[in-house]
Amino acid sequence: MATKKQRQIKKLVKEEIMPLTSKYKTTFKDIKVWFKHLNDTIFEGKLSPFNDIKIKQIRDPKVKVWGQVVINDSKRKGTRQFVLEMLPYYRNKKEFVDTLAHECIHLYQMANLGDTGNHNAVFYSYRPKMNQLGLEI
Repeated sequence: MATKKQRQIKKLVKEEIMPLTSKYKTTFKDIKVWFKHLNDTIFEGKLSPFNDIKIKQIRDPKVKVWGQVVINDSKRKGTRQFVLEMLPYYRNKKEFVDTLAHECIHLYQMANLGDTGNHNAVFYSYRPKMNQLGLEI
């Protein structure tokens, strides 16, 4: 049985990010709004925000990258920061939200569970929760 919050997010997904027809321009506001929705619904509010957010072209000659979490470790200070990098444009808003949800799972793996952040069993264990909301990882 879906919770009230899950039903609200599923409705938002249907109304706000569908149809898949128009190009979407990434904004910091949408990243923050959707991060909060995903955090409250999927991670029960336990996910700390990214330390920094960058909207930029991400180039990797080996693979197509839609988003990524970059880890900045400071050995001198003994700190770790998680930086979200998202593309400036997506084919549509659903692709943007799917990508953000994907990166939130990686953040949760690394920051909350001490996991590697790889596409492993822990990562894929979030697929049913995402699908329930109409999202894909």
